[in-house]
Amino acid sequence: MENMKVHHVGYAVKKLEKAVEAFERLGYISGDITEDTSRNIRIVFMENGHERVELVTPNGVSTPVDGVLKNSGPTPYHICYEVSDMPAAVNELKANGWMVIKEPTPAPAIGDAFVTFLYNRHVGMIELVEIK
Repeated sequence: MENMKVHHVGYAVKKLEKAVEAFERLGYISGDITEDTSRNIRIVFMENGHERVELVTPNGVSTPVDGVLKNSGPTPYHICYEVSDMPAAVNELKANGWMVIKEPTPAPAIGDAFVTFLYNRHVGMIELVEIK
Protein backbone atom coordinates (compact mmCIF):
# COMPACT_ATOMS: atom_id res chain seq x y z
CA MET A 1 0.00 0.00 0.00
CA GLU A 2 1.33 3.40 -0.87
CA ASN A 3 2.06 5.70 2.05
CA MET A 4 -1.20 7.63 2.36
CA LYS A 5 -1.12 11.21 3.60
CA VAL A 6 -4.06 12.58 5.59
CA HIS A 7 -5.99 15.08 3.48
CA HIS A 8 -8.56 16.05 6.13
CA VAL A 9 -10.69 14.96 9.06
CA GLY A 10 -14.41 15.07 8.31
CA TYR A 11 -16.82 16.41 10.93
CA ALA A 12 -20.60 16.01 10.80
CA VAL A 13 -22.17 19.20 12.19
CA LYS A 14 -25.75 20.34 12.67
CA LYS A 15 -25.22 24.10 12.33
CA LEU A 16 -22.47 24.89 9.84
CA GLU A 17 -22.09 28.58 10.70
CA LYS A 18 -21.81 27.85 14.44
CA ALA A 19 -19.23 25.12 13.78
CA VAL A 20 -17.22 27.51 11.57
CA GLU A 21 -17.21 30.08 14.39
CA ALA A 22 -16.00 27.45 16.88
CA PHE A 23 -13.16 26.32 14.60
CA GLU A 24 -12.18 29.95 13.92
CA ARG A 25 -11.73 30.37 17.68
CA LEU A 26 -9.34 27.40 17.48
CA GLY A 27 -7.25 29.23 14.88
CA TYR A 28 -8.71 27.76 11.69
CA ILE A 29 -9.40 29.83 8.58
CA SER A 30 -12.54 29.09 6.60
CA GLY A 31 -12.76 28.43 2.89
CA ASP A 32 -15.86 28.86 0.76
CA ILE A 33 -19.02 26.88 1.42
CA THR A 34 -19.81 24.31 -1.28
CA GLU A 35 -23.35 23.17 -1.96
CA ASP A 36 -23.06 19.50 -2.93
CA THR A 37 -26.48 18.97 -4.49
CA SER A 38 -25.84 15.33 -5.40
CA ARG A 39 -25.45 14.45 -1.71
CA ASN A 40 -27.76 17.14 -0.23
CA ILE A 41 -24.97 18.52 1.96
CA ARG A 42 -23.09 21.77 2.53
CA ILE A 43 -19.33 21.55 3.02
CA VAL A 44 -16.63 23.95 4.12
CA PHE A 45 -12.94 23.21 4.49
CA MET A 46 -11.00 24.98 7.22
CA GLU A 47 -7.24 25.05 7.75
CA ASN A 48 -4.95 26.13 10.56
CA GLY A 49 -1.72 26.07 8.60
CA HIS A 50 -0.98 22.43 9.35
CA GLU A 51 -4.29 20.63 9.56
CA ARG A 52 -7.46 20.63 7.45
CA VAL A 53 -10.97 19.79 8.61
CA GLU A 54 -14.08 19.34 6.51
CA LEU A 55 -17.34 20.43 8.10
CA VAL A 56 -20.36 18.65 6.60
CA THR A 57 -23.97 19.54 7.33
CA PRO A 58 -27.27 18.34 5.88
CA ASN A 59 -28.92 20.54 3.27
CA GLY A 60 -32.15 18.67 2.89
CA VAL A 61 -33.36 15.17 3.61
CA SER A 62 -31.64 11.84 3.14
CA THR A 63 -28.02 12.91 3.52
CA PRO A 64 -24.86 10.89 4.22
CA VAL A 65 -24.47 12.47 7.67
CA ASP A 66 -28.02 11.99 8.97
CA GLY A 67 -27.20 8.78 10.85
CA VAL A 68 -24.01 10.17 12.33
CA LEU A 69 -25.77 13.26 13.65
CA LYS A 70 -28.74 11.26 14.96
CA ASN A 71 -26.55 8.73 16.78
CA SER A 72 -23.62 10.87 17.90
CA GLY A 73 -24.43 14.55 17.38
CA PRO A 74 -21.68 16.77 15.97
CA THR A 75 -18.54 14.65 15.76
CA PRO A 76 -15.57 13.68 13.63
CA TYR A 77 -16.66 10.70 11.54
CA HIS A 78 -13.98 9.99 8.94
CA ILE A 79 -10.35 10.56 8.02
CA CYS A 80 -9.65 11.21 4.35
CA TYR A 81 -6.41 9.97 2.81
CA GLU A 82 -4.76 11.11 -0.43
CA VAL A 83 -4.01 8.43 -3.03
CA SER A 84 -2.46 8.77 -6.47
CA ASP A 85 -4.22 5.80 -8.07
CA MET A 86 -7.80 5.31 -6.82
CA PRO A 87 -8.50 1.92 -8.48
CA ALA A 88 -5.24 0.41 -7.20
CA ALA A 89 -5.78 1.76 -3.67
CA VAL A 90 -9.38 0.53 -3.55
CA ASN A 91 -8.43 -2.92 -4.83
CA GLU A 92 -5.66 -3.26 -2.27
CA LEU A 93 -7.88 -2.13 0.60
CA LYS A 94 -10.66 -4.51 -0.50
CA ALA A 95 -8.13 -7.36 -0.54
CA ASN A 96 -7.29 -6.44 3.06
CA GLY A 97 -10.79 -6.50 4.51
CA TRP A 98 -12.19 -3.10 3.59
CA MET A 99 -15.65 -2.77 2.04
CA VAL A 100 -16.54 0.00 -0.43
CA ILE A 101 -19.63 1.82 0.83
CA LYS A 102 -19.63 4.61 -1.77
CA GLU A 103 -18.16 4.10 -5.24
CA PRO A 104 -15.73 6.79 -6.52
CA THR A 105 -17.54 9.97 -7.52
CA PRO A 106 -16.42 13.56 -8.20
CA ALA A 107 -16.39 15.80 -5.11
CA PRO A 108 -17.38 19.41 -5.90
CA ALA A 109 -15.74 20.69 -2.71
CA ILE A 110 -12.36 19.25 -3.79
CA GLY A 111 -12.30 20.48 -7.38
CA ASP A 112 -14.22 17.40 -8.59
CA ALA A 113 -11.40 15.08 -7.52
CA PHE A 114 -12.68 11.52 -7.20
CA VAL A 115 -13.49 10.33 -3.68
CA THR A 116 -14.70 7.04 -2.29
CA PHE A 117 -15.68 5.81 1.15
CA LEU A 118 -14.67 2.47 2.64
CA TYR A 119 -15.47 0.68 5.88
CA ASN A 120 -13.58 -1.76 8.07
CA ARG A 121 -15.29 -3.24 11.12
CA HIS A 122 -12.18 -2.68 13.26
CA VAL A 123 -11.54 0.92 12.20
CA GLY A 124 -14.78 2.41 10.89
CA MET A 125 -15.07 4.61 7.82
CA ILE A 126 -12.33 6.26 5.79
CA GLU A 127 -12.41 8.36 2.64
CA LEU A 128 -9.91 8.32 -0.18
CA VAL A 129 -9.33 11.30 -2.49
CA GLU A 130 -7.40 10.87 -5.71
CA ILE A 131 -4.74 13.57 -5.98
CA LYS A 132 -2.85 13.36 -9.26
